[in-house]
Formats: sequence, structure tokens, C-alpha cells
Amino acid sequence: MSQPHESKVCDAISDPTREYRKPMDVVRDTELAADEKLRILESWKKDAELLSTAQDENMAGGERPQLQDVMLAIQELERTRGSIN
Repeated sequence: MSQPHESKVCDAISDPTREYRKPMDVVRDTELAADEKLRILESWKKDAELLSTAQDENMAGGERPQLQDVMLAIQELERTRGSIN
């Protein structure tokens, strides 16, 4: 794995929204392996869950929750995973 690729993956895991506009963009990224996509989406899911919890407690800044979008992207990745690897 090349350094720029590894750096992109690490950056995307730490803050998926820095590299991608929508969770489904991760699924469509042809430069990533399926396991890298899943790690990024799992990180995004964790962030979305924290945001959802904050919104439930009226502590959010008005961002649109993306948990459903992340879950759909993970399902799509799992559905197509056999054809990716």
C-alpha cells in the first residue's frame, strides 16, 4: 500500500466527512479495498451515533443526522462485497 493511499484511508477513518460528502461515496470509491471501506463507514457510523445521541439530548448544532445513510451504505457494501474482492 502506498503512503498517499494509506494516509487517505487514515484521514478518512479519523474524519470521513473530510474525504467524502456522503457515506455512499465511500462505497463507490474504486481506490479502496472492501475492508478499508468498512473501516471508514464504521467510523462514520460511530460519529453519526454520537451526533444522534447529542440531538436526542438537545445538544446538537442542527446537523442532519446521517446514521440512516451510513447504515444503507454499509448494507450496500455488504451486499456487493463478494464482487469487490
